[in-house]
Amino acid sequence: MVIAVSGEFGDDICKFVYYRIEGGRILEREMVNAVDGPLDQLAAQFNSLKVDLLIAGKLSREIELGLFDAGINLISGVNGLSDKILSSYLAGDLKF
Repeated sequence: MVIAVSGEFGDDICKFVYYRIEGGRILEREMVNAVDGPLDQLAAQFNSLKVDLLIAGKLSREIELGLFDAGINLISGVNGLSDKILSSYLAGDLKF
């Protein structure tokens, strides 16, 4: 499973952390800059990384629907540090 998590990174560049998970363990972790362009380019980036789930902060309904239409599963309304967000998700106690 591949999960992308947006988080608080302290700059103006939109970033997310890409995690490859297997058997509940993190096999790969990489910070990636999000494509700066139209929504279809962002969706294509997630699809090229084979992202199964995006966990993000507050998103507009338009972005949520666009990602959903592109086949990206989404949990929105989650804020915090990406590693803590992922740990909460994997433990089954993510609050959103």
